Amino acid sequence: MTKQEAAAQTTAGQSTVGIAGKLCALGKKNEGFTTPGQVQYVARAGNFRKAGFDYTGTLRILKVLMSYEYLWVNIRVKGGAYGCMCSFTRQGDSYFVSYRDPHLCGTNRIYEGVPAYLRTFDADEREMTKYIIGAISDLDTPLPPATKGARSLNAYFAGITEEQVQKERDEVLSATPEQICALAPLVQAILDENAFCVVGNEEKIKAADGLFFSVKPLSSGE
Repeated sequence: MTKQEAAAQTTAGQSTVGIAGKLCALGKKNEGFTTPGQVQYVARAGNFRKAGFDYTGTLRILKVLMSYEYLWVNIRVKGGAYGCMCSFTRQGDSYFVSYRDPHLCGTNRIYEGVPAYLRTFDADEREMTKYIIGAISDLDTPLPPATKGARSLNAYFAGITEEQVQKERDEVLSATPEQICALAPLVQAILDENAFCVVGNEEKIKAADGLFFSVKPLSSGE
């Protein structure tokens, strides 16, 4: 099967969305966008709900752990990228991203190493408290009235109840190292979707051609 056939099979039956007057198919495209630059923006995404996993407040701690420990140390400190981030939403949509990254395939291998890292994760009470504080400070940040109103409106349209928010908060506050370890299969499910996109150096992208269904210039005029 060619890369084009694989892409067509992946997007078959998918819904479409209108962007800038064009209908775009929603689906895995695994695109590489080439630029004259020397750095990459490497994204790996997936949805854990598709694999039957539920959202849990411990995912907020995982985000802190990834952003300040595993991804930060391996991609930023050792790899020399300008930065990295990740996200895990209630809807299951999740991603790992690096930016201004001198690497491509190496960064993808680091993403693929997350489940193994989680399976052996351990932290003492002091370390867990640090991660919990980092997660809860984002969840319970003091907000001005206008921002509170906007958050409440968003929650209303998303169908998020006060009970769900409190449950998430309780899960963050009571998180244990064992619960973080238990997230390894969830992260593996995200990675198993193998949804990949890179903006970066033309030579590096073409050298990793097997990762992509299509490769095109970022400024193609299309």
